[in-house]
Amino acid sequence: MKKIAVLGVGAIGALVGGRLTMGGQDVTLICTSWRANLEWLRSDGLTIAGPDGVEETTPVKALFLDEAAGSLRGVDILLAATKSNDTERCLSAVVPCLADGAMVVSLQNGMNEDVIVPLVGEAAVVACVSYAGGGLLRPGYVRAHGGRFVVGELDGRITPRVQELAAILSLAAPAECSADVMAQRWDKLAQVTMTVPVGAIAGVGFPAILQVEKAHVVFGRLMCETLSVAAAAGHPLDEVIGLTAADWASLARGPEPALSRIISAPFAPRPGMPAPAFDPDEAPLLKDLKLGLPLEIDHTNGYLIRKGRELGVPTPTHELVMRVLGRIVAGDAVPGMDLLDLLLAKA
Repeated sequence: MKKIAVLGVGAIGALVGGRLTMGGQDVTLICTSWRANLEWLRSDGLTIAGPDGVEETTPVKALFLDEAAGSLRGVDILLAATKSNDTERCLSAVVPCLADGAMVVSLQNGMNEDVIVPLVGEAAVVACVSYAGGGLLRPGYVRAHGGRFVVGELDGRITPRVQELAAILSLAAPAECSADVMAQRWDKLAQVTMTVPVGAIAGVGFPAILQVEKAHVVFGRLMCETLSVAAAAGHPLDEVIGLTAADWASLARGPEPALSRIISAPFAPRPGMPAPAFDPDEAPLLKDLKLGLPLEIDHTNGYLIRKGRELGVPTPTHELVMRVLGRIVAGDAVPGMDLLDLLLAKA
């Protein structure tokens, strides 16, 4: 049996680590912050609430980051689940824990391979795109919202280790192999750089922002820029969340109710059911803003802006989003619908 370590026990790390443990895998969770979470995991285990509300609790093995290098060895699969801005610090601390021939896999938002490869070598890295997720609502308790994983070698091969990784991750959510996983990475980046920051700026978070139809115009403007950067980088995307480039361009010009229905459908309430109550603590970026924590945005929208400059593709709407988030961080603005109106007026 492979020895697996999950680096970072936020929402995705807790979800994957917990499901793999429940599936009989040898898993160690490595907490990189928030010691109260570690203490709870050790004393009471990890509880996962599924999309249907059913809760399952399991005992887990858990260490804090400063304990790992001294007590954990022979890790065959390291699943990185920290915030992207913490990748280098946390991964550097656990490199001594890796077995020869280990796989290092990012479950994170953003493009993290540029940071991971110099630390562990390109041969160790397997790419993974996580469309799964949820929210860590309190110590030892994560709510999952479903999703899937896509895995593949950086060079497009589907190797036995990629197939093995997909089989393991399928214990947490459906997993598939891809011969062009980096295109999938761009697809995920396109979604994250659109929904997450706009939801935080509007003060409703993700996925609630999907139900705010006027936000979809901003989505369209962001997406058009993203698709241009992705194409220039060699990863053209035919469609994202069911909308083509022409659809996004139409939406960028103004409201399109038919297109908005496609955007909102995945998280829309069932017919006859009220929309779920909004909890800002279930929106990671809003939660980080509230707690004054460093934001991951420089590795998502910031990455896209830098790549656009490198390739000669302008990204003015992404830059505006970064500026507005900077005002919120500085205390010069408060998340709310007035800021969404600002994006609409200036984007």
